[in-house]
This record gives sequence, structure tokens and C-alpha cells, in this order.
Amino acid sequence: MKGPLSKLWNHPSEQVGLLLAVCLALFFMNLGQWDLWNPDEPRYAQVAREMVNGGDWILMHFNGQVYADKPPLFFWLVALSSFLCQGFSSFAVRFPSAFFGTLTVLLTFLIGRRLFSSRTGLISALVLATSAEFVYLSTRANIDATLTFFTTASLFCFFRWHEDHPPHPHPLPTGERAFGLADGERKSGLERSKTEGLWIYGFYAGMGLATLAKGPVGFLLPLLVCLTYLIAQRDWKRLREMKLLPGMFLFLVIVGLWYVPALIKGGKEYFDATLMHHTVERFAKGSSHIRPFYYYLFNFPADFLPWFLFLPGAIAYGFSQGVSKKRKEFLFLLIWFGVIFLFFSISKGKRGLYLLPLFPAVSLMVGKLWEDFISSSMNHFRREWVILPLYGFMGLLLVGGIAISWFVSMKFHSYLPYSLPVTLLAVGGSIAMFALYRFKLHGAVFILLIGMMAGIFFYTTRVVFPLVNPYKSARYISQEITSRIQPGEKLAIYGDFVTAPYNFYTGIVPILEMEKREELVRYLQSRERTFCLLKFRDFDQMQAIEGSNNIQNIQLIARRKVGGDDMALISNR
Repeated sequence: MKGPLSKLWNHPSEQVGLLLAVCLALFFMNLGQWDLWNPDEPRYAQVAREMVNGGDWILMHFNGQVYADKPPLFFWLVALSSFLCQGFSSFAVRFPSAFFGTLTVLLTFLIGRRLFSSRTGLISALVLATSAEFVYLSTRANIDATLTFFTTASLFCFFRWHEDHPPHPHPLPTGERAFGLADGERKSGLERSKTEGLWIYGFYAGMGLATLAKGPVGFLLPLLVCLTYLIAQRDWKRLREMKLLPGMFLFLVIVGLWYVPALIKGGKEYFDATLMHHTVERFAKGSSHIRPFYYYLFNFPADFLPWFLFLPGAIAYGFSQGVSKKRKEFLFLLIWFGVIFLFFSISKGKRGLYLLPLFPAVSLMVGKLWEDFISSSMNHFRREWVILPLYGFMGLLLVGGIAISWFVSMKFHSYLPYSLPVTLLAVGGSIAMFALYRFKLHGAVFILLIGMMAGIFFYTTRVVFPLVNPYKSARYISQEITSRIQPGEKLAIYGDFVTAPYNFYTGIVPILEMEKREELVRYLQSRERTFCLLKFRDFDQMQAIEGSNNIQNIQLIARRKVGGDDMALISNR
């Protein structure tokens, strides 16, 4: 690329500065603009708060009971963030996700720089930072952004070990490049011997920390990717040199620093809950989010928008004649993507966020495609792989931008002014992108695309999420509870929903959980004043049987939408 932006594209310090600025705007600036939303955010925040309040940093608790669903690393990070921010605010609880999302973006830049070039690293990192699911999960209190960083770091360390230990028994001839090394970056044999051990141990350390973040999936994903790559390359020598025994010992030490004390305190029941139920059985049988094998075939394309449109072309380009010298690099990325995609497709339980660890790989493939498209270096490759998706994206923006305002005007007319900026950005951006492409300003097209996506995401977190917050948050009905309930009085929930948001926003621990109507009737017949949260439809049904069960004076205290549920707060006095 030539012109005033050439310095930005080619100087690492400016590139890192740009990436940090983008992450600051997208991940950090609006973190505290809306409350913690179900299904995960209030629960994870409450686990961290009970950890701090109870002083038990080994066995976690939720609603007063031992919480065996996840390992502790993420909750330790939330607790640390709350200490630095002086409380469990939305910003503090989400800060670890934004922090590790930013680190993953920077790590993607480094991987792209090592695999291909500095410009490819920059473009790939921008692709990752503006992909729909990644930016969303980097602004939510979910574990997956933290897991993705550590799995990516583990794979990066494997790659560095692999390139520092070339397969040639003798130094390469002058001018010949080792796999993955940029010009002028090859090291002497002595330097390699000093660093290769550190990188391979970094691979195992990354797996250990990933396991502390989300359980066995943290080591299975990097290990499966790397073993599959070495087997695909038939690199048996390198497979034997992975220092498997000392590496796994390091991994077990890292995990055991928490897991052994936890097993000592929790016993066999805790072992069965953490390893068997929440890992093996959930993967093999599924305890929630059970979906068919093909679920990710239609879920992943939506989560990786807008860049999924260019992924088929990126995969085809990776195996074209024009990039034959980089075939191994593309193979590594394709295996990274394919192994994780297949692993979670086999699992019975599926959620879109599970695939986040493969996002850096697909971003790097798309980034390489765009870098060569911008620099016009696509030899022996049909440029229609980029041009047709680009035209398709322009059309989607144009139609989608108009449709948004039409839909809001028909269904939520009072919110029409808030939809107009998105419409103007989408429609105006699609027209400007078409004009820039016609003038063959491909770099400007990419910059405009990044700017548009960043603008839409920023507007969503700054304006849209705060607007819908009163309909999504449990804070408002929790305020009704705390304004009426007196110390010592009981609160219960009845029905198929969780206590987490009400624990967090009322501070009441424990909240009684009831599933059977007979339990609810006995609870409301108490001589003491009691409160209960339930869905309004269940309250209607209960009123119909009130006389036959001698329940007197049931009062509807408050009624409010919480997400998709119409919630009611009732009392027996």
C-alpha cells in the first residue's frame, strides 16, 4: 500500500497503537453502561462475590452452596478487578473479558506477523476485533474470552517452538527461509537451543492456565490441534521432541496447585461433580443446550459476521498456487479451525460462544486473503472470491440498514430516532464502499469496513444496550424486593429460572429454590411473612387454586419484565 497510510501499515509500533485504540473503544469505554444480564454474567459475578465475602478461595460457592461447575481462575480475576475498582460494578466484573480480549487481539497480530507479515498480522487482528461474537464476548462477563487467550497463547508457544527448531539437520542455505520465519529473523543454533525449551514449556503452561479457566477443554483443544498438525505433517521426530513427560508434569503442577486442595476439601463428591458430571457427562450426554451435530454450520457464520463471507475464499486461497510457499502455515490454521469446530460439533451440549477459541485462526486466514487483495499480489487466484462476497456485503448493508428503521418504526415507533444512526451508517457506508471499490482503493475499502463495524458495535454498547437494559436487567425488580423485605424474612423463587441475578442485585444469600407447587403452597402458608419470585403465568395459575389450599391474602407486590420472562413478586402478607 502506498500513500499516507503506508507508515501505519508497515511500522509495528503504530500498528500496536492502532489495535490498542480500537480495543479501548470497543471493549472498555462502555463496559459499565448496562447491568449484568443472564444467563452467565450475574452468576459468575455472584460466585466471585461469595468467594470474597466468605474468604474461601479454593472451593467456590453460589447461593450458599458449593459451586463445582467451573475452575476458579476467572473468578479470581473478577475478584481482583473488583478490588481494584472498589466494588462489583458491571465494569469491574466485565474487565477481565475486555482485558484478555485485547491481549488475544495483540497475540493474533504477533502470530500473523510471524506466519506471514506485519501487515497481515495487523489486518488479521482488526478482523478479529470487529467480528460479531468476539467483540460481544469481550464486553461480557463470560469465561470464554479468557479461555481463548490462554489457548491461543499455548498454540503460539507451540508455533514458536516449532519454528525455532527447524527440521533440517544443517543450517539452511543463504536466502532459503525456515517455516514461519520472516526475513532476517532466523536464529543461530545456539540461540535456538536457549529458547526452544522455554517455548515448548510455554505451550504446556498455557494449557494449564486455560484448564484453570474452564476445565479440561483448556488442554484438550491446544493438544489436539498440535498433535493433529504434527501427524498431518508426518513429523514423527518433532512429535518425540515435544518434551511430553516434563511438559505434562508442568501442566499438572499448575492445575494441581488448585485442584488438589479443592479435592482435599471437597472430597469424592466434589471430584464427581467437577470432572465427571460437568466435563465427561456434559460432553458425552449433554445436560443443557443439547443441539444437533450440524448446529454450528448455521450458528458460526452468524457469529463470525461480517468476515465469514470471506472465509470460503480465504480457505481456497490458502491452497492455491499463489501461496504455495505458505502452505504449512495455512495448514496449521486450517487444522486449528477444523479440530475445534469438529470437537464441539461432536459434543452434545452446544453454545455459540464455545467456538471462540477458533476465531484467531479464521481471522488470520481472512487477514491473509485481504492483505494480498489490498496489495494486488493474488497470482493464479480468482479475485471473485473476494469481490463477490464484498458486493454481497454491500447489498446486505443497504437492505439491512433500511429494514432496521422500517422494523423499529412498525414495532417500536418511539425508538425510531435511535435506529436512524445505524441506518445512515449502513446505507451511507455501503454506497461509499462501492465508490471506493470502483476506484480500486482496496485498502480504503478495508479501512471503511473496519470503521463501519467498529462504529456499529460502539453505538450498540453505548446506546442500544442501555436502552434495552430496563427490559433485560433483574436490578429493577430486585430493588422492589430490597425496599420491602426486612432482615430475617425469606425470599424464594418458584419455576424454571435461576437465582443468580436476584442473589447479585439483592445481596440475599441463600434464596430458596422450589420446583413443586406443593412446596410453594406450604411456603406461602407460613405464619411469617414470606416473599416469592415467580413467572406471572404461574401466579395466575396459583390464584385459581388459592381457595382450595387455604392460602389467604396473597399480594402481588411488583411485576416486571426480566429478559424474556414476565416476573412477579408476591407475598403472603
